[in-house]
This record gives sequence, structure tokens and C-alpha cells, in this order.
Amino acid sequence: MKYTTALRSSFADSISPHEGMIASLVGSSNYHAIADDALKDQDNAAWVMKLDQPVRAQWIERIRWIRLIDRFAEHELLDKGQPTLQSFLADWQHLSLTGTVKPGSVYDQLLTNMQLCWFNAADQISIHLSLNAWKQYVQAIAHYHTENLIIHTMAEYEQMLTALGGSFFQVLPFLSEAHQQAASYFGRVDQFYNHLRDLHEDAEQGICNLPSELLDEFGVTRAEILQQQAMKNPGYHKMMQFWLEEYLPKLRRKARQLLTAENLHPSWQVLCHWSIYRYRRIEQVFRDCQFDYTQFSQVYWQQVRADLPMMLNHVCHHPTQPLPLKFCSQAIAVQPTDIQFMRLDRSRFYAA
Repeated sequence: MKYTTALRSSFADSISPHEGMIASLVGSSNYHAIADDALKDQDNAAWVMKLDQPVRAQWIERIRWIRLIDRFAEHELLDKGQPTLQSFLADWQHLSLTGTVKPGSVYDQLLTNMQLCWFNAADQISIHLSLNAWKQYVQAIAHYHTENLIIHTMAEYEQMLTALGGSFFQVLPFLSEAHQQAASYFGRVDQFYNHLRDLHEDAEQGICNLPSELLDEFGVTRAEILQQQAMKNPGYHKMMQFWLEEYLPKLRRKARQLLTAENLHPSWQVLCHWSIYRYRRIEQVFRDCQFDYTQFSQVYWQQVRADLPMMLNHVCHHPTQPLPLKFCSQAIAVQPTDIQFMRLDRSRFYAA
């Protein structure tokens, strides 16, 4: 079984844990971006720091690349006079076409590591698949990080989930050729939950990822979402019930392929357990807030801070076992309809 991995690089060789904080290694802004992205990175990937060093180094490097692209796009939205993403894209395009790093590039180290990973590597199908996923992800970041973006149809929304979340997960290391499609399905679910988590944060930046077709169906306007007045519209609550109870289960059923896959790399098993727990928490808090996204963030990030020490301890001592539900705060109400969704048996988790 051959897995996609990053080849040795100066960055990967130099990685060492810094107070157990992955945020310090993947380009987090130390709380100076649109949101508390250092805590967000901990919530997403703190588990990586509990992997064995050689495996951990490759995960950190690949996550770092992805996060830096996100940050470049964010900088362009925040500072219209700094085309950070476009500058990187130009130098990446040179590497993609020639296999060499453009002389004098300000992204020399970053691109050199990518060159070692994808252009100087052995001719393996998994390497090519990873490179193609990266190209798709970079294109998606450039396409979807634009002002006044409107997703018109449900089909367009699912295309966005695939282009962003699906490609993201296919870029990650230690992914075999056989698991590429399953990883894409799982990534779509991950992107869905990130949108749900960031609904308020995005609205404050004039961003609404909910498709117009969905909003129109329930009589909710994009302006109501952006102006944070949607909770006053009864149609909004019906829309969110549909979004979580009818649309989301369809995504989860496809993502189940990764949870039941054979010969999945151990680090991916940890990723699945950690992610499932995170998705449960996002949905529980969102329901507990009665879909009020303006109240969600304060409750959610407080819960993340409370959960992380226990979660990391569990991963350290029981890396192959799902994180138990007991870590969830008792203050978060669990509805009877959520029980099947929260089963700890990962083969059943996405059966809803």
C-alpha cells in the first residue's frame, strides 16, 4: 500500500512541537485575522501534535501550505491594496508549468518544498492525485474568495463543497489512491460544518455561502443573513431544520465511505475521530442556540477551550478509539433526533 507523502524538506526536518500548539506551526495569525484563527486551527488539527514525529512533520507541512493560501486570500479581502494571493498564484503557476521555482520569488522556501513534494518525486499515481487536488484547491480559493460572491443553486453549492473541502482533504498526506474519492466526500462534510460554524463571522464580512435557491425556497433574503436579522424570520428556522435534517444527512451518507474504509492510514483514523467529535459539537451548539448564529460563536469557542485538553489526552492514550461523547458539555442540549447521528461506532456515524 503506497500513501501520498511529502518528501523530506528542510521545513519538515526542522519541525518540533511548540508547547503542543499546532497553530504556531501552520501560519496562524495569533488572533489578528478576521477571527480567532489560532484557536480555530487548534480546534481543527491539534490532534496532529500527538502523532509520531516523522508522520507529524508531514501533516504539519501540508496543513501549513493550505492555511497559508487561506491567509493570502484573507489578506486580499482585508487589504485591497495588497494582492497577496495573486502574487503567490503567479509564482505557483511558474512552478506548475516549468517544475522550477521562479528566481527571486518571495515564496522561495514554500515553493521549494512543494517542488520537492510534487515535482522531484517518484512517479507515483498518488503523488499526481495529490498535486491535481492542490491545483484544484488553489483555483477554488481564488474563485470563491471574491467580494459579493453569490452561490445561486444547490448544485453550485455542492460544487463549492467539492472544490474547497473535497480538494483540501485530497491534498493531505498518507492518502492512498483507493481512498481519494472517500476523502473528497468527507471533505465536503467538513466544509459544510465550517460554513455552519462561520455563519456569523462570514456575515460580518458581507459573505453568505447559503445558496439563493435555498433562501428563496424558505422566504429568507440574503440581506437578512448579512444584517443578522434572519432569526426574526420564521422561514429561517424552517430552512435550518431542512439544512441539518434533510440536506446534511445526504452528505454524511457519502462520507461514510471513509469511515468504513479498509487499510486507512492510522493518522487518517485519528483525523476521522477528531473531526466527528468536532462536527457533533458544532451541530449541538448550533441547535442549543436555536439556530441563532449571532450567539453561536461565544458559546462554541468557550466549549472548544474546555474540550481541547481532554480531547488531546484521549488521542495521546487511545489514538485508535473514537472520542467519547462525555467530553461534550452537559450544558449543551442533545435532542432525541440527534442520537443516531452521535453514535460512537464510526461505521454507523453517517448512517442518518
